Amino acid sequence: MVDSLTMSTLPVRARGPRSPEDDAIFRARRRERRLRQEIAVRAAVCVLILAFNETFDIGASRAADPAIRTAAVLGLLLNVPYYFAARFGRGSRAQAYGRMLIDVALVTGGLYGAGGLAAAPYVAVYTIVPVYAGTVLSGTACGVATMAATLSYLLVVALQRGGALPATGVPGPQDWPVAAFNLFLLNVVGALTVILSEAYRQSRRRLGALYQELERAYDASSKLNAEIQRAARLHVLGEVVAGVAHEIGNALQGGVLALELARSKVAGAAPDALQELDRVDYACVTAMRIVRSVLQTARQTPEETVPVSLAEVARRTVELKGYDLRREGIIVQLDFPKAFPLVVGNPFRFQQVLLNLVTNAQDALRGGRHARVIAIVGSSEEGRATVEVQDSGPGIPEAILPRLFEPFYTTKPHGTGLGLAISADIVRGCGGEISARNRPEGGAVFRVTLPVARPVVGEVRALAPVPRSEAAIPASVPTGATPKR
Repeated sequence: MVDSLTMSTLPVRARGPRSPEDDAIFRARRRERRLRQEIAVRAAVCVLILAFNETFDIGASRAADPAIRTAAVLGLLLNVPYYFAARFGRGSRAQAYGRMLIDVALVTGGLYGAGGLAAAPYVAVYTIVPVYAGTVLSGTACGVATMAATLSYLLVVALQRGGALPATGVPGPQDWPVAAFNLFLLNVVGALTVILSEAYRQSRRRLGALYQELERAYDASSKLNAEIQRAARLHVLGEVVAGVAHEIGNALQGGVLALELARSKVAGAAPDALQELDRVDYACVTAMRIVRSVLQTARQTPEETVPVSLAEVARRTVELKGYDLRREGIIVQLDFPKAFPLVVGNPFRFQQVLLNLVTNAQDALRGGRHARVIAIVGSSEEGRATVEVQDSGPGIPEAILPRLFEPFYTTKPHGTGLGLAISADIVRGCGGEISARNRPEGGAVFRVTLPVARPVVGEVRALAPVPRSEAAIPASVPTGATPKR
C-alpha cells in the first residue's frame, strides 16, 4: 500500500481574503436561494393537496371537500405576498416563523373541514411543516412547528367535542387510535428532524471553520513560497554579481600594473601629466576598493548543516502544497522506507529543492487530460540516499534536457529560469547530484542523490521518517514532468 494524499477537486473561492461587501452579497444570495426553495416546496405541496382532494374523497362527503380546496388555494396564493414581503421587508426570521405558523393554521383548517376527528387518517400531513422548517430554518423552528401542529389539532377536536365548533364529520370508533398514532408519528418525525438538522448545522459550522483554516494555511504557504523564490533570486543574483565583480577586479588590477609601468617610464614628464596619472591611479584604487566591498558582501556565510530526514522534508513539502494541489485534483504519493537514512545539510534548503520540483510537476499536470499523479519516492544504496520526484505529465523535450539546469534558461512565459539552477547548486553544495530524464513508458523523473550522514550523536532536523507501506509505487505508474520553468 502506498502512502497517498488524494487531492480531490473542491469548490474554492478566489485567492485572498473576502471583503465585507463580498460577505454581504454572499449572504443575500443565500437568503434569496433559500426563499425560492421554500416558496417552491410550499407551492408544490399545495398543488398536490389540491389535486388529491379533487381526485379522492378525503372529506365527510363523497365530493371534493371545499374546506380543503379553500385551504390549498389560499396557501398557494399566499406565496406571492410571502415572496415580496421577504424580498423587500425586514425581520426575515420572524417572517419565516410567521409563514410556518400560517401553514400549520391552514392545515388545521383543512383537517377541520375534512371532519376534524373524522379526518384522523390525514393528520400525518402536518409532518410536511416541521420537516421543511427544520431543513430551511432551524431545529428550534422544527420543534415549534411540531408542538403547534399537535396542539392545534387537539384544540380543534376538543372544541368540536365540546360543541364550541360545529361538527363537520362523524368520527368512527377507530378515529381516536388513528389520530393518536398519527400525532405520535408527527412528534417522532419532528424530534428526529430536530436532531438531524442540528447535526447538519454543526457539521456545516465545523466544515466552515476547517475551510477557513485551510484558506489561512494556503495563504501562509503562498507567502512562504514567494519568500523562497525571492531568496532564490537573491542567491543567484549574488553569485552573478560576485562573478562580474571578480572579473572587473582582475581587469582593474591589470590596469593598475600597466599604470605603474607607464609612470616609471615617464618619470621626467611635465608635472601636469604626472598629476593626471596620479588621478587615474587614485580612480583605479577606488574602483578596486568598491569591487572588494561587493565581493565581501556577496560572499555568503556558510549555513548550519545538521542531519536531515528527507522523508519528513518531503511530507512537509506536500503539506505545504496540499491546498494548491487539491484545487487541481492532483494525487500525491509518498513512498519512503522505514529505515531511510539521514543526510547532512540545511532542511530549509532541501525543502526549497523539493518544493521547486513538486511545483514544476504540478505545472506539468496543469491542463492535461492524463491522470494527475505526483510520486515522491525514496531509496538508498551504497552510502547514497536518493529521492525521485515523478509526475504523469507530458515529459521533457529531448532538446531541452541538456540545458535544464542552466541559470536563466526557461521555457515558461513568466519564468525566471532560476528554480532548477538553484536546486542544482544546493544539491551539489551538499556533495550530491541532481538529474532529469524521460522514462521509456512515458513521462519523466527528477532524481536527487545525496551522501548519507555518518552516524553521530547530535541534532537531527525533520526527525520522523515517513513509514514505507507494504507495497511500493508500481513501476508501471506513468510519470512525467515539464521542461524547466
